[in-house]
Formats: sequence, structure tokens, C-alpha cells
Amino acid sequence: MEPLLAVVRRLATIVVLTLLTVVSTAALALAQTGSDTPAGDVRVVEVLPLRGGFIDPPVTAQIRDVLDLAEEQGSELVVLQYSSPGGVSVDVEELLARVQASPVPVAVLIGPLGVGAEAGGAAGLLWLGAHLRAVALDGSVGPIEPPDLAASSDPAATRALLAAELERLEGDPALTEALLTTAVGSDELDAAGVVTVSAQGIEPLLVDLDGRAVMTAAGERTLSIRADEVQVRFHSLGLVRRLLHAATTAPFIYLLLVVGLGMLLFEVFQPGFGVAGIAGLVTLAIGVFGLTVLPVTWWAVALVVLGLLLYAVDTALAGFGPLTLAATVAFAVGSWAFYDAEVLALPWWLVTATTVAAFAFFVFVMTSILRAQAGPEGVSVDDLVGRPGIVRSVLNPEGHVYIDGALWRARWTGETRRAKVGTPVRVHAVDGPVVLVAPYDATAEVAGRTAAGATSGEGGEVADGQVAGEPIEPRS
Repeated sequence: MEPLLAVVRRLATIVVLTLLTVVSTAALALAQTGSDTPAGDVRVVEVLPLRGGFIDPPVTAQIRDVLDLAEEQGSELVVLQYSSPGGVSVDVEELLARVQASPVPVAVLIGPLGVGAEAGGAAGLLWLGAHLRAVALDGSVGPIEPPDLAASSDPAATRALLAAELERLEGDPALTEALLTTAVGSDELDAAGVVTVSAQGIEPLLVDLDGRAVMTAAGERTLSIRADEVQVRFHSLGLVRRLLHAATTAPFIYLLLVVGLGMLLFEVFQPGFGVAGIAGLVTLAIGVFGLTVLPVTWWAVALVVLGLLLYAVDTALAGFGPLTLAATVAFAVGSWAFYDAEVLALPWWLVTATTVAAFAFFVFVMTSILRAQAGPEGVSVDDLVGRPGIVRSVLNPEGHVYIDGALWRARWTGETRRAKVGTPVRVHAVDGPVVLVAPYDATAEVAGRTAAGATSGEGGEVADGQVAGEPIEPRS
């Protein structure tokens, strides 16, 4: 079972190193957007393509940053391109006010063509609130209610906000009820008079908008964005915001919670607190952030946690009976009802696969690891006193040593702070299921025994094959 334990620890190491790499590059990632300053009088078009997901705090923060940069540098146009099912944990009215107050024209494109782009909830209101509105032929807007999936909403208030936006655009007020509850296609939006241009991507959008007059908070502006006169500058969320944005993806949050708790429970059965525990804490922290953003069913989250805890207790007791069944049912039911919004419901195959994986991990993998740590059958920990061994995982101060062909939990008692892998040790005492070990020099001990034997032989030479200290038999 030693290779199995090594594989689990190696996977945990990969996870934590990946997460630490993301964190260590955060400063560079934050400086990634808008770092190039255009030379001379070159006009700039700022483009922020958002590749799926919700309009959430990381996305809204990036939109504000791009708008601030465009205003500071006097850009010609800001273009937001996205496909989003809605918003979570976002102040919709504040975001609309920020876009409409921009002195730089803001265009929102629901696209590109070929992806069935959508704009629901806050994403649809943001599209309506832009100075210029574009949509691909296969794109749609709505339903707008609820504007924020993470907060309770008042349909009447949403209807009033939607009607106000349509009135501002001089669009067909009859569109209000349709947008409130359904997804409205590009043809119907165009017929209602709320589409500025139909564009299938960024490049055709810029071609169609060249020379168009647009009214902004700073007055009317005529766009001059000929290909040979402007610089198009693309922006992205950066690593940190991209990670937080991914944490608002429903399956991602669920998996982070399960994997993080699984790593911590794995660490409970190990001596000390190692790489798996650190990886579990980081993973769980990101998952908890996601729980604060998306609307979850808290009793279902509690069932998932309870199921994992029951699995851990069952593993420690090695019962594998009613407790195992209770853990499996609690975990599966909690996973199925994890989110409090139909659009966020976890797919059945993910719930099934995760439940099977959790069952297999605790019932088979963890049981095998614990059985290996318990040592061979018929050998107790007290029998190991005085026996030598080799360190198999760093003793700092606890870890594992290999003694007589089996892996045992051990605690380092030497003068140095820790014992590295491969260090020879000897058991000098036990503390419950843990053996206490100290440095062991086999060569020095053999030399000492040899010297002691030579002394007990009264100074005579030891014949070949004779054990030191034993009398010499007379030869016939």
C-alpha cells in the first residue's frame, strides 16, 4: 500500500503547487490589462470579450476598470462582447448608471455568431443600458427576471426598470412582458427598435459603427474607427479575476467544496499536517467564496458535508454497513439539491460520478491506506521497540517509517528539527499507535559489538568462524 499512499500525496502536491503558482503570479496578472499606452494621437477601441459565465463581481470590476481606462486615455469606443445567462451578486442599477455615465461610447455585442449567445438577467439589462446595442443573428436577450440569481427580486420592480430602459431607447413597450419572462431573438429585438446594428463579431461591428453618431453623458459624438486609423486593444480578466470568476461556475464550486473537504479528512488520518491539508484549505477557501456568490440550498450543502463526515467516521470504525449507506444517501441528496436555482442545477452525471468517487475513496482507498499503516497482521506496535527502520516520509516531527516490510506512523525524537526521507532510525518507545524513533547508525553499532567481543576474548586472536567471546573447541 505504500505506492498508493505515495500517489495520493503526489496528486495533492500537484494541486497545491498549481494553486500557489496562481497566487504568486497575481500581481503580474493584475497588471496585464491596459498596460500598453497608445502613441501620439492614435485613437483606441477598448475591447473586453467575456467568454461565458455570469456577470459577477470579478466581471463588473473588470468592466469598471476598462471604462476608467478609456475615460482617462480618451479612447474612441468601449466594446463588451459576451454570452451570459445572468448576473450573480451584482448591483445592476449601479452598473447601468456607471455605463450610461461614461463619456466614452459603450457598445455591447451579444455574440459572436455560432454559439447561440444569450443575455439573461443583469446581462440583458446591461445590453439595454449600453449606448450601442448589437446582437448576432442567433443571439437572444432575456429572460430578465430575476436580474440577480443570488438575491431575491421583486418582479414588479424589475418590470419598471425594464420599461424605463425601453422608454429611453424609444423601443416597443410591448416588449417589456416578453423580455421579463422569455428569451427574445434578434429578429424580434430588431423589429422592436432596440438593436443598433446586427453584427456577427467584433470586426464587422466596428465596420458598421464607423461614422455613426451616438449620444453619451458628455454629449453627441461621431465615431471615427476606420481600420487604418484606430488601435484595437483587447483586455482580459487576468489570472486572479479569472480564478474568482471560475468560482462562480456551479459545478466548479461544488467540486471545490467536495475535494477540499476530502483532502482535509484525508489529512485527519495522517500524522502531522502536510501538503494535502494545505491544498485542502486553499481549495476549500475558494469554494466557500463561491458559496457566498451563487444561491445555494444551505440544508443541501449541510447534507453534503454531513455525508463526507459520516464517510470519515465509517472509515475510522471500519463498519461499512448502515453508516456507509447513510453517508451515501446524505451526500447524493445534498448534491442533487445543492443550488437554489434551476439554471444552476448540477447535471445528473456529475452528481452520480462524484458520489461514486466519494464512496470509492473512503471505502476502498482510505481503508487500504489505514490497513497499511496498521502494519502486518499479528504484529503490535509494542513489538517494534528496539527494531531499526527507514524514514519514508519526512518526520517533522511525525511521518512514516518502514520497519520489517511495513509502514508505521512515527514521531521523531532526535536532536535535529526533522528527519529526511531515507534516514536510518531505531524505535526506542511507543506512544499509543505511534512509534518514537531516534537516529540509528548500524555501522557504528556493529563496530562497537565487534570491539566488545574482542575485549571479552581476553586479548587472544579470534579464529575463523568463531563468535567473539566463545571458547575455542580443541581440534582433534
